[in-house]
Amino acid sequence: MTTIALRKYLVSKINLLEDDLILEKIKKIIEKKEKVYELSEEQLKSIEISEKQILMGEYFDQEQMDEKFEQWSKRK
Repeated sequence: MTTIALRKYLVSKINLLEDDLILEKIKKIIEKKEKVYELSEEQLKSIEISEKQILMGEYFDQEQMDEKFEQWSKRK
């Protein structure tokens, strides 16, 4: 089924619904999918730097972080 055909099918079915609970659930699903987050130039640059660091192996895995946290927590 194409996107257009699916959209038409869903609209026709929604138009026939009389159950407010189902309509509210559909509304919540649609609103949840509509959230768009726009990142600032600074955020995009930070992500780019992080991706390069990962490719170069400049990161800590979970085990290493656990060790660092353990060391840090003993100092306090």
